Amino acid sequence: MRKFYFLLMLLLPLLAVSQQDVQFTQFMNNRLYYNPAVAGTGGAICFTGFHRSQWVGFEGAPTTQNINGNIPIRALGGGLGFSIVNDQIGFFSNVSLELNYAYQIQLEEGTLGIGVGLALMNRTLNNAEWIPSDIGSAVPGGGLSDVALAASDANGVIFDADFGVYYTSQNIWAGVSTTRVIENRTSIDSEVGDPASTFFRNARHYYVMGGYNWAIPGTNWELQPATLIKLAPGSAFTADINITGVYNKKIWGGVTYRIQDAIGTMVGYQFTPAFRAGYSYDIATSELSGQGGGSHEIFAQYCFKIEIPPREKGSYKNPRFL
Repeated sequence: MRKFYFLLMLLLPLLAVSQQDVQFTQFMNNRLYYNPAVAGTGGAICFTGFHRSQWVGFEGAPTTQNINGNIPIRALGGGLGFSIVNDQIGFFSNVSLELNYAYQIQLEEGTLGIGVGLALMNRTLNNAEWIPSDIGSAVPGGGLSDVALAASDANGVIFDADFGVYYTSQNIWAGVSTTRVIENRTSIDSEVGDPASTFFRNARHYYVMGGYNWAIPGTNWELQPATLIKLAPGSAFTADINITGVYNKKIWGGVTYRIQDAIGTMVGYQFTPAFRAGYSYDIATSELSGQGGGSHEIFAQYCFKIEIPPREKGSYKNPRFL
């Protein structure tokens, strides 16, 4: 395992510019993560939490948490949103905070949103277990004298931006977005203290997503097909294709196929008009299928509205007269 980590470290400059955003099987329930223009849609204040444990059984396998929320604000002509991500993979630790604003326009029977996001990202290399003690010449305090290797617990901070367009109506939703638009980079210290030995560089990501809600006539069932297409420099084309069936607007189950990667099954329940939750399990279809377990993902979402009644003309209230 130490040799594997060492080889992975040598490939760090290449890995740092490949696929960087995390993935969610239940992407249709986490649209704000992919597109800042979602902020303010739906007419409700929503908070969503996700946890994903990927490739269970592999040492250092990815583990991700995402908490996001959005609120419509009429005075701003749209809505505000935020997203916090904690992503752990091997000896990498990635934490990011993003703030979103979207301007919403009424278009025909739906709403068109144009959104931007500003993100602050912190990249950290955790511990030094990946450094073989018998390679290279020792330096005072331990470690290596190779300036090509990054120091343990080294970190860098990156600012970047996102942009998206999103349309939603009663039965249709669709969006196009790009993340890490600026493609900023940050350097990290080497094992011997020389600066700028290795760097993280953001790679621009592109997303196209959409779905349709079809109520089956004469039944309490609704079919909700959806898809998410992901593109990033240095990564293969990836697409998630999902079909979900919803019964009585409370219980749902579905299947997602991720091209050349995995098949995911999901279930969920609307516990109250405001609260719902879901679970999914991925089975790898790639060469990883025989090497370890699948991927678990859970989410919970709470949405509510604050309705202020319109002011009545010709009337007022005074605390002196009850």
